[in-house]
Formats: sequence, structure tokens, C-alpha cells
Amino acid sequence: MSPDAERIQSEPALGDRLLTLTVGPPAAGGTFVARHEGRVVFVRGTAPGETVTARLLEDPRDKPDARFWRAEALDVLEAGVDRVPSVWGHAGVDGVGGAEWAHIALPAQRRIASEVMQELLRRAGVSSFPIEQVQVEPAPHDADGLAWRTRVRYAVDTDGRVGMRGWRSHAVRPVGMDPLSAQAIRDLRLGEWTAPLGTEAIDAVAPSAGPASVVLIGRELDPAAVQIPESWGEADVAVRTAREMVPLRGDGTVHERVGERMFTVGATGFWQSHRRAAELLADVVEVSLQAPHGGSAWDLYGGVGLFGAVAADQVGPEGSVVSVEGNRRASQLAAENLEDLPQATTATADVTDWVRARRGGVDAVVLDPPRSGAGVELMGLLARTVRQRIVYVSCEPSTLARDLAAIEKQGWRIADLRAFDLFPHTHHIESVAVLERAAG
Repeated sequence: MSPDAERIQSEPALGDRLLTLTVGPPAAGGTFVARHEGRVVFVRGTAPGETVTARLLEDPRDKPDARFWRAEALDVLEAGVDRVPSVWGHAGVDGVGGAEWAHIALPAQRRIASEVMQELLRRAGVSSFPIEQVQVEPAPHDADGLAWRTRVRYAVDTDGRVGMRGWRSHAVRPVGMDPLSAQAIRDLRLGEWTAPLGTEAIDAVAPSAGPASVVLIGRELDPAAVQIPESWGEADVAVRTAREMVPLRGDGTVHERVGERMFTVGATGFWQSHRRAAELLADVVEVSLQAPHGGSAWDLYGGVGLFGAVAADQVGPEGSVVSVEGNRRASQLAAENLEDLPQATTATADVTDWVRARRGGVDAVVLDPPRSGAGVELMGLLARTVRQRIVYVSCEPSTLARDLAAIEKQGWRIADLRAFDLFPHTHHIESVAVLERAAG
């Protein structure tokens, strides 16, 4: 028995919360399914086929009629074939969230993620694409799944210690060297810092094109407290307080390069966190969208214009593209990023409201909604409005499955569906679905 299991076993109040479980298939959300006396238990920190000692996260006496319990593996009694030494020990028992598969071999992570996505598609009733062909692919040059994360939010506890939130917890846990973060962020060793009182979080951003190697943002963060590695120059780190990030220009933005194009992005605004994700997804959309030259396209949930630029290149100067984004600041930046493309315009609006108000059709649409997905209403509107093709970029397979099933009922089919491991050592999946009107 591990020291953690011995410690918790010795606490009388928690004795009824320890179970011996044999773990089965994966569940959505990064856990795995076990059963105890007929009740489902979702277990974190394990792998298929393992037998573990697990701690229930809630006292079962408080919710005796609960449909399911959640638990965390404390000790592995029989290891599964997919288990390897964790790439991030601080993500283990009572550790940080966000790396729930750090103890599973990377190829197995992708196999498990594929199984989860396939099951979600089946349950939603998706029928126009061979579900077994959906296999999660690695990002280019991502052999070990480390040092990929270019945007990291660190939490700060009441004593100023810098760490990250625990799994399903507000407690701040130590991070160690945080192997998933980009090397430039790791070099600052933020996990060893003590932040000024009043600092609740520190955002660390490692942009691909500057202005600095790392931008740090935190309320009351003191630039003098930043310990810059000896090999760095003073310009390699930019430190800003939350108040200084309000202006649109200046220190409130960073630059990201995708191919030959530069994008200005809010330092704390949305941008793909994997160092190769924006480039990879832009390439996939370019191949998939096939917006006709001289035609029309919409870029929905367009952010700062990444896919809008792809669509604009395809339709050419004689065509038209509208990038629609609900976040005003991102929409303003999209207008700047696309200003050299006269065929591209931007709109700041709720996407569903904007599409509902359109009269007439459009040739092609690319959309990249948040985790909540596009929704059944928007998919119905697009089914009636789009003439040729829809490319749906998704970061949440459950809502993607719902939306794909909805548009299938409107006479569309899935021409292609690819999934990518852009969040290694976590359960998250990025995917791209290509939709066309069904024949006949």
C-alpha cells in the first residue's frame, strides 16, 4: 500500500470512502468506469483493466441514493498494460488537475480517446460516417506530448504560493516543473515563486512571434520579482498587471505566426494552446473548406480571424467572407488581422442571432464554437442556408456528436471526420468534421 493510501486509511472519517475496484472502459471526462454493488463509479488516475484502491470524493452516507460516485485511485493493486511512469508526478493523488492521463502511455491515450469519441457518436445516433474510422491522430512532431502548452494559468493561494487547482477542487497544488508547458514558461520556474498578496492568478503566455518569449499577467504582479534566466535578455519577459491589460493595443496583445501570416491576439484571449495547433487546424480547414473562387463564406465563432484568412484566400478578391465573433475585443483584432484582405469583413454578434437574421444563402461555412457547441438551432439554420460545404472545428466531442446528429436529420452527411491529440496527457480532443448535402 502506498503512503498516501496508508495515510487516508488511518483517518476514521474516511474509512467508508475506500473501495477496491476493477476498472473497465473509459468515460467522457478523463475517468474510467468501475462498479461497486451495482453502482457506477467514475475513477480518476487509473487505466482500463486495473484493480485499484480508490477513495470516494464524497461521503456515500451523504448521498446514499446517488446514481454514481466519483473516486480517485490511491494505490494500484494490479497494473494495466497501458500504465507507465507518470510524466508529471504532481498530477497524481491530490495533485493538479489537467493531466489526468499522465500515467498512461501516449499511444494508449490516443486509442482510449478514439474509443470515447466513437462511443459518443454512436450514442448520438450519427450514421452517415463509418464511426470506427475515427481515430485520434498526434500533432506533427509531438513524439512525447510534452512542452506543448503555450498558454498556462497558474493559481495563487492565500499565502502567495503559485501552483494549479486540483482535480474538481479549488485547492492550489504544487506544480513542480510542469512538463506540459512550453520550455520558455518552464524556464521561469513559476512553481517556486511566491506572488504578492492580492494576486489570485498568473497567466503565462509564450507566443510564437513575440514581442517577448513569455508574457506574464497578474494583478499586483511586481516586475522586479521576476527571476529571469541568466541566458535571457531583459526583453525576453514582459510583465503586466491586470490593470495594464485593459487597452486593446500595446502590452495587451501578443503576436502569433501561422504560415506566412501574422495574427495579433489578446494575451489572455482565446488562441489554441498547443504550439502547433493553429497551423495544423488552418491546414486542415484549407484542404476541407473548398470555398469557391469568387464565392461567399462565413467564419463563425471566428475569434481573431485565423480561419477567416483561410476562407478569404480561397474566395479571392472577387469573393466575400464575413468573420462573426461574439467577443468584441477578438472581433476588433480580427478586423485588424484581415485588413489586407478587402474581401473579408467582420461582425461582432451572437452567432446564432446573426445567422438567423441573414437573407439568402452562402457557399461555405467554417465554424469553431466553444465547448457548448453550435447547438441544434444553429445547425438547422446552416442546413437550410449553406449551399455547398460546412467545416466544423470542435474542442468537445459530446457536443459535436449532438450537432452532427442534428444536421444529418436535415439532409446532410459527414464527408470526413478527423480527430487530433492537441492536448496530450489529458482527455481533451480537437476534431474537424466536413459536412456536405446528402445526395438525392
